[in-house]
Amino acid sequence: MKLCLFFSLISWSTGAYAQNFVVTGKVTSNGESVIGATVQVKGKIAGTITDIDGNYRLTLENSKETLVFSFIGYQSKEVTVNGKNVINVELEEDVAQLEEVVVVGYGTMRKKDLTGAITRISTENTTQSVTSVAEMLRGTVAGFSAGFGTSAKGGGSMLIRGEKSINASNSPLIVLDGVIFNGDLVDINPSDIETIDILKDGSSAAVYGSRAASGVVVISTKQGNEGKPVINFDMKIGMQNLTRNQRPFNGQEYMVMRRDEKIRSNPSRPLGYFHNPDNLPQGVDLNTWLSYTGASADSNPAEIWLNRLAFSTTEIDNYLAGRETDWYDASFQNALRQDYNVSISGKNDKVSYYWSLGSINNQGIVVGDQYKTIRSRLNLKVNVTDWLQVGFQAHYATRNESVDEVDWEEAIQASPWGGKYEEDGSLKFYPNDDNMSTNPFASYEQRDRFNVTQTFNATLNAKITLPWGFVYEMSYSDYNNWQKNHYFDPSTSMAGEKYKGHAVRRNNSAHSWMFDNILRWNRTFNKIHKLDLTLLFNLEKNETWSDKAENSNLTPSEVLGWHAVANGTNPVVGSDDTVDTGNAMMARLNYNLMDRYLFTASFRRDGYSAFGSNNPYANFPAFAFGWRMNEENFMRAISWIDNLKFRLSWGINGNRSIGRYAALANLDSEKYLHNGSTVIGIYATRLPNENLKWEKTEAYNIGFDFAILGNRLNGTVEAYYMSTKDLLLTRSLPDIIGFSGVTTNLGEVRNKGFELSLNSVNIDHKNFRWSSSFIASLNRNEIAHLYGEMVDVLDKDGNVIGQREDDDIQNGWYIGHALDEIYDYKILGVWQEDEREEAAKYGKEPGDFKIWDVNNDGEYLPEDDKVFQGHKRPRFSFGIGNTMEFFKCVDFSFFIRSDLGHKSSNSHYTHPTDYYYDRVNAYKYDYWTPENPTNEFARLGSNTKSPSFNVYKNRSYVRLQEVSLAYRIPNKISSKWSVSNARVYINISNPLLITGWNYWDPESLSPAPRTFTFGINFSL
Repeated sequence: MKLCLFFSLISWSTGAYAQNFVVTGKVTSNGESVIGATVQVKGKIAGTITDIDGNYRLTLENSKETLVFSFIGYQSKEVTVNGKNVINVELEEDVAQLEEVVVVGYGTMRKKDLTGAITRISTENTTQSVTSVAEMLRGTVAGFSAGFGTSAKGGGSMLIRGEKSINASNSPLIVLDGVIFNGDLVDINPSDIETIDILKDGSSAAVYGSRAASGVVVISTKQGNEGKPVINFDMKIGMQNLTRNQRPFNGQEYMVMRRDEKIRSNPSRPLGYFHNPDNLPQGVDLNTWLSYTGASADSNPAEIWLNRLAFSTTEIDNYLAGRETDWYDASFQNALRQDYNVSISGKNDKVSYYWSLGSINNQGIVVGDQYKTIRSRLNLKVNVTDWLQVGFQAHYATRNESVDEVDWEEAIQASPWGGKYEEDGSLKFYPNDDNMSTNPFASYEQRDRFNVTQTFNATLNAKITLPWGFVYEMSYSDYNNWQKNHYFDPSTSMAGEKYKGHAVRRNNSAHSWMFDNILRWNRTFNKIHKLDLTLLFNLEKNETWSDKAENSNLTPSEVLGWHAVANGTNPVVGSDDTVDTGNAMMARLNYNLMDRYLFTASFRRDGYSAFGSNNPYANFPAFAFGWRMNEENFMRAISWIDNLKFRLSWGINGNRSIGRYAALANLDSEKYLHNGSTVIGIYATRLPNENLKWEKTEAYNIGFDFAILGNRLNGTVEAYYMSTKDLLLTRSLPDIIGFSGVTTNLGEVRNKGFELSLNSVNIDHKNFRWSSSFIASLNRNEIAHLYGEMVDVLDKDGNVIGQREDDDIQNGWYIGHALDEIYDYKILGVWQEDEREEAAKYGKEPGDFKIWDVNNDGEYLPEDDKVFQGHKRPRFSFGIGNTMEFFKCVDFSFFIRSDLGHKSSNSHYTHPTDYYYDRVNAYKYDYWTPENPTNEFARLGSNTKSPSFNVYKNRSYVRLQEVSLAYRIPNKISSKWSVSNARVYINISNPLLITGWNYWDPESLSPAPRTFTFGINFSL
């Protein structure tokens, strides 16, 4: 333990001892040499490693030492020397490691027996300060992406292997402890999670059929462990600040910007007319400057200047008084984060239990952004008899989001010489005395909001062991969600003034249940034939209820606000309820031959009420094959290969994420006068489609799993191809028939990609262990078909030379191109003064962006001059992680990730026509003037209308995502206080970003936080 406490004084040594007793030998496994095995003197720092032939040589202090032989993937072995000079050791494989169990659909499987593309993530020893599962997974899994949640609530969208659908959802299905989960991920406490398995290919996901086209995320929560009851406590306290600033012009810069805009928009004004009288251009003196408006010599030049710049009364008063408001700094804050979790768990031969309680109180980097939640979970299993096991899993969460944050975008536009408050202390609605800019603090300071969501999810299950290897499992899951979102804008507030007070009450609730019946059969024949059969019958029902009541001009008093919404003169009431049902049957067979040849076949049939009456059901088959090549005789001679498995899979999955009533006609009502009386008329707003059916994705996957050099390096290589057909689209209809469109099945989108995952143990010594991970992925998609409407292809003379399928130009969908491919006018630079004549031919002037006229016909037409110029989603993604352990008590890790090759538009380069630079503030970007002839930024108020276009910039970045340092307090010390597994740690999230993108964070496109976290956890 002293080594751990004074680790900085110790280094690895293989030092010689005085008596020079030498031991040599060889380390093998299954007759093969083990390269790089550690041979250590027990209790001391002396040691060595085996060479390429498995041999070692070690000098000892005496002949009675004990040697410890160890290697990754093998069980350690201790041997007492007892005067022997030659000690050969045979290491045995670590069965627990080889037999690692991975969660697959409706069951588990040994990792070595997998035939699909499944990645497992363990949450053990995490130090991240996160509120949602999605945040834990960012950048850590090849082929998986999660959005950057920048608010106090956190979270973010998830995507597996790219976009497969145009209109339907691309979000993966969530499975929680074996049951499909319909709730919000933020209700699942990351501290309760044991493992996460991501099912990426069509075969592994096909057992979930109807909802698995976008992949599946399987979450397994913690259970009780053998032994005495254990109480675990974890505390995280942290602080957030902005990672990068995107500031507006400050007070003096704002004056210059207003001056330059006035000069640009008033070219007939004399030289220096809009200049500061204290800094006039050469050739203009103060008297000349005053004479421009006939002002006398005793006039106040500053006041004259501000009026020429069209400053408001408030701006003039504040400028003359030297009162500048920093709206930007007032809108952002250093935010406090608090996360506390406690759990108790245990297990004996009859009962396994895990109960937890967690509380989060987070502020966001935007003033007013606040998120509070309390989450609790209970997992219980009881072995009633040797043939009956019953279980209960439940979690409850309450979320409080009852504060409106400051409108930081309005803070950018607010004049630094505007005012936040009126003279009487009330909030000033328009800081600039101009309704072009509203007070960013209006809702934060004036709105009374109550926004609380409560969820409860419970699952009852039973497992019955039957004769002849059969097991029957039944589970019933019940999910409930209740939300109250009420607010009141007083008559004295900006939002409520015109209504004389405005109160709103929204109540939403949801309920869904799911019933699974599963029959399993597992049998081995002749020791080489292993069969695992799973049969499923599933039922589900989902319901939502929503109602809204609002009113204004509350009487006789508005003091009760939304509590008395009925006390108004303008009531509005609305409601919306929905229901859908589904059922499914599934069969899956796993066949293992000689632990070498692996086969999986499954078939699922789903029904869903939202589809047309002619197509309520769909079938989803799948097949997969695995070959453990390293088990073949011809591979056994290659000692440095520990595992080599080939996988091939095919499967079809569905997507049902459309409106619950998209296949049905919709009727609406409207009041009108008839013969002097008010009557209600009924009319149809949507056409039915009785043939509406499932969107289906057919997926192929080929993969290799490998481990070499005694498992020091292992990894996975995947390649896939997917085709999504019968896309759920709204097809436009001619206005003459009275309907704008109908939901139908059209088109095809194709995806292909490549993924690489590597894990290595670089150094594994007694007092230092260094391991690394690397992931890389790319995805390419294209629209193969849309509506099937053919158009003529013409040559340069207008002759028809063929046909092609027509694009959907309105939605930006083009056959043969990616969903996210950019099709727009290409920017060549900025028109300069010496190009004025040429610019005028296109209706432009110096300072406007120069657009590429592809065919040089002197005009800009979308069909002639728009070109493909990149993509909006990353073309390549990679992540690199490193973990180092010092002296078995200090852990240091960091993770770097990157998205490369994608672009986004940035309108702040264009300084567009319809932005009022002479009335409001703006982001601090450079702009073109005759004195500053930049070729990157346009002039203020540049011509962005004829034609409309976008300026695209590269969003590639490299991010240091996590840095963590942890210290594990030795149990010899912590046990004095009856504490074990004590650990303290610090973590920094998002400390460093490298990018050429010039607008907030390149990943979130919004203000993003850097998080500093201090944590401690221990067990009792």
